[in-house]
Amino acid sequence: MRTTISAAAVAAAFSLACVAGAQTSSIDAYPNNFTIRAGVALPIDKSLSNVANSFTNVGVEYNFNNSLVKGGDTYLSIDSFFKNFNTVTAYPIAINQRFYTGANPLGRRSYYFIGLGITWSSISNTTYSAVSARGGLGMELGPNIIAELAGYVSDQAGGNSINAITINLGYRF
Repeated sequence: MRTTISAAAVAAAFSLACVAGAQTSSIDAYPNNFTIRAGVALPIDKSLSNVANSFTNVGVEYNFNNSLVKGGDTYLSIDSFFKNFNTVTAYPIAINQRFYTGANPLGRRSYYFIGLGITWSSISNTTYSAVSARGGLGMELGPNIIAELAGYVSDQAGGNSINAITINLGYRF
């Protein structure tokens, strides 16, 4: 049952993200407003560190055309923490707000972000969900390349909480 609910929530998130792109009269097949990220997640509590000392982190972001807060970007993020490619440990999903702080010497922007959402975790073959938050710092390294340092914290569910620090490189479309 929880797997069905999790799949339905992920499908609903992607559906909401795609609705904005469907409002145009011409079809543009280029993947606009998306970012893909990959890196490492380092656990900061025993719930995750009992499973592994580090996890692979893969994430996707969809940037909404309209921001909830003036001067920044509102976006949906979906991440996955796993220790090998067939065992997913956590799925944090959040609505985030990015705030730009200025430009570095090469003219690239730096930013910080905060987000609130839900995390599905599967640590002892049981799936739980908990309210979670994320926040961090990022910098544009090139026209489409980003680097981010983020922290994830979640409420406890089933005796586990998903708290981790992630280091990622990403590509913005």
